[in-house]
This record gives sequence, structure tokens and C-alpha cells, in this order.
Amino acid sequence: MSATIDSTYQGLVAQLPLELRDSARGLLFELGLAHTPGMGWADVFQLPPSRELPLFALSSEHAPSEPRLEAFRRAHHGACFYNVLVDRLADRQAAATPERERLAAHFLAYWRRSLAEAEGGTGSRVESIERSIRAWRLGVGLEQAALARRTFRLARYGRSILLKLGWAGLASECLLRQRGESHRSPSFRRAFFLLAVGMQCVDDAEDSAEDEAVHGVSLPTALGFPPPALFSAGALLTRAAGAAAARGGFGHFANWLSHRADELEGIRARRIRPEDNLAGMVIASSLEAVCLSVAGPTHDNTVGTSSSVSST
Repeated sequence: MSATIDSTYQGLVAQLPLELRDSARGLLFELGLAHTPGMGWADVFQLPPSRELPLFALSSEHAPSEPRLEAFRRAHHGACFYNVLVDRLADRQAAATPERERLAAHFLAYWRRSLAEAEGGTGSRVESIERSIRAWRLGVGLEQAALARRTFRLARYGRSILLKLGWAGLASECLLRQRGESHRSPSFRRAFFLLAVGMQCVDDAEDSAEDEAVHGVSLPTALGFPPPALFSAGALLTRAAGAAAARGGFGHFANWLSHRADELEGIRARRIRPEDNLAGMVIASSLEAVCLSVAGPTHDNTVGTSSSVSST
């Protein structure tokens, strides 16, 4: 049976100490991500790459039914559980409590364990988790400093996104390595980075009012652009991600990205003024350059991200 993000979470909750299980079951609602306590991870993270990215690292949508693939899917799910929780706490969108800190520790242990199991028990790539956590902390610091200054340069904005989200590509690149396809990792990384930055642009545009309330300034304001311009950039970057996936031979990924870009561009055409679309082109061009410069042929996407940020 294929592992879904909700079945993986249910299995993880069953392994938690009894006193943490109720809190874990209602976590998405408590963090403000779910509208009702009964909503699951798939209800909240509806875009398939967000919850099933390793499947998109394959050439075809017809995924082989191999146990190792399922193990990498669980490893990606574990990464989602931990990083969503700590990111929500760091962004002050939910209060940090001793109980949530304990949950984060259990989620991190599961992520480490599940990636090691997917890799066949080796610990070499698990060290990448530690690097991704350090990168995430650096990205959070860059974003918080920019919000405190109320100004954010586009290049640094792009790098902060990749630092914060580099963990999401880890299991997928490990899967490619296990399948003897490490040479394809840079191509996958380019497509994933473009998608990640594009998705973040869309989210930051849509969350601008909430960010103003929480931080006193939204990311579009800090960047010096109106929210619709950032949304427009997200649509353009998603289209660029699809082209990158197609060039890399990731057909399933390319098809999904093409459909997603169509949806975003439809909204863009109906709702966004020409001047904001022009600004979106400027934003997208700058951020695409960041993605391509960072997504070089390194052995680890978090290494590539971390080593590139300090120069800007």
C-alpha cells in the first residue's frame, strides 16, 4: 500500500508518548493551518509536490512499486512534519510551548530515522539533515532581519527562500542517488528551486495582510512591490520550473507544473493590472537568476544554497 502523508503521520503519532498524541492529532488546527480539527495534512497541503515530491523526481507518473520509493516518500513526509512545525513557531504564527518543542524533537528523530532507513541504514546523507537545519536557521535569520529593517533585496529574498526550503528536496535527491541517477540531480534541483520560489511568491502575496498584522510589514512591502506583482512573478517562475523539468526529462513533474502555471496565469490575466505584470517580470527575472546560480551541480542542495548566500 502506498504511503500517503496522512498515513505516515498516523503511524508517527502512534509512536509518540501517550501524553503527546492528542496534541499531535490536533496540531495543524492549533498551528492555524487547518480550518477544523479534523483536517489532515493532505487537506492543508493540497499541491502534490508539497507532500509527494519524491514521486516527481521520477521520469514518469507511473511510479514503480518498489519498497525503497515508499521509504523515501516517508522520509519526505517526516521532513514536512518537522519543518512545518518549526517554521510556524519561528514565524511567530503559533506560540512555542514545551509540548510543541517536544513534538519537534520527536518529528526530527523520525525524519533522521526514516531517511537513514530509505538509504539502507547508512548515515552519510543523514548529515544533510543537519546542514538543511543550519540553512533553514540562516534563511529565517535573513528574513527576520529584513523585516526588522523593513527592506529586502530581491536576491537576498530568493536566497532566504531556498535556505528555508532546501530541506524539501533532500529525500528526492537521495532517491535519485539510490537509483543511480545522481547526474540528473542538478536538473531536478533547478526545477524544484524555481517551483519553491514561485510558490513562496504566491504565498507571500496572498499572506501580505496577515504579515502586516504579525510583523508590521509584509514581504511585498519590504521588497518594494505591490502584492499582485509578487503573485505575477510566482506564475512566471512556475512556468519556468515546468520548462526546466521538461529539459531534465522529468515528464511527470513537467506536466504538473504546466497545469499549475496555466491556473496561476489565468488568475494573473483576470486580476492583475498590466503595470503589476511588468513588475512581476522584473521580480521573476531576478529570482530565476538566483535559483539557477544556486542550483549548481553540487552533491547536496543545502550545500549549494548555504555556500551561495553569503556573497549577496
